[in-house]
Amino acid sequence: MRKEILLPGIAVAGGAAGLALRRWELATAFEPPEAGFRLHIPGSPATYALICLSAVLLLAFLLLSRGKHRAFSGGYGAAFAAKGNTLYITAAVLSGFLLLCSAVLNFMGLPAAYQTALEMVSYTHANPVFSVLPRVLLGIMSAAAFLCTLITARGNYRGEGKGRYSGSLLVPAYACCIWLIAAYQVRAGDPVTLDYIYELLAIIASLLAFYFIAGFSFEKAKTTRACLFSALGVYFSLVTLADGHELYLTALYGFTALSLTVSMAVLLHNDRQPEPKGPRMPPSTEEAEIETTETEVTPDE
Repeated sequence: MRKEILLPGIAVAGGAAGLALRRWELATAFEPPEAGFRLHIPGSPATYALICLSAVLLLAFLLLSRGKHRAFSGGYGAAFAAKGNTLYITAAVLSGFLLLCSAVLNFMGLPAAYQTALEMVSYTHANPVFSVLPRVLLGIMSAAAFLCTLITARGNYRGEGKGRYSGSLLVPAYACCIWLIAAYQVRAGDPVTLDYIYELLAIIASLLAFYFIAGFSFEKAKTTRACLFSALGVYFSLVTLADGHELYLTALYGFTALSLTVSMAVLLHNDRQPEPKGPRMPPSTEEAEIETTETEVTPDE
């Protein structure tokens, strides 16, 4: 089976299996919350099963991502061209609107988040404005990434791609940077790493995937790394859906899972195509004279 089907398929199927295992883990491997934290029960079979699945899939992703790849001298446009591909443009636009939904839901929840921060001032002694600032920035970056995603998807669908050093391709990676800060801010006081490890892994893998995808526009074609981290981003994004996030975060995980799946499939499809040959350079003056001399026919005397 072709890699552009096999690798995304394994990532999605593995994510669905990981989601089921994560639900099992949350139901059986944690004690009832105390002081806002869920204490982990050592030796839980659900925890070991999910860790083993993640390790096996990591190895599978690495093996499927490696191999001989095109140089993609045409840059991002050659790597992610999906001219006339209706399935691609549908999925890409849908992932973009998930970003827009996330931004809208995020801003709608800001008053409640600010009120909660005010109530916690006596315990945390933190400025409530700084407590919600990462979330505000995340909403702004999500809206910006929505526009960039639609513009990029349209260019790929038309076969135009993006030129060199396109800053719009970096916006989703920047959004993931802010997202990682906001997520860690919420979880920094949680001593149980297993309570939030999969959501952080999902954000980190997605950040690296978008970074390496954008690298094709900056003369840094790293097909193996782009595919590896895209597959990991899809897998961990699906796994962490079991954690019961707020709706705006669920929409973000949906965006990363869908966007990285279609990007990975398009990249692997184009990777199978032969690298186009560049234009033939005209011969030098000396070579032209030699060639002319060799082709001259001397008349018989």
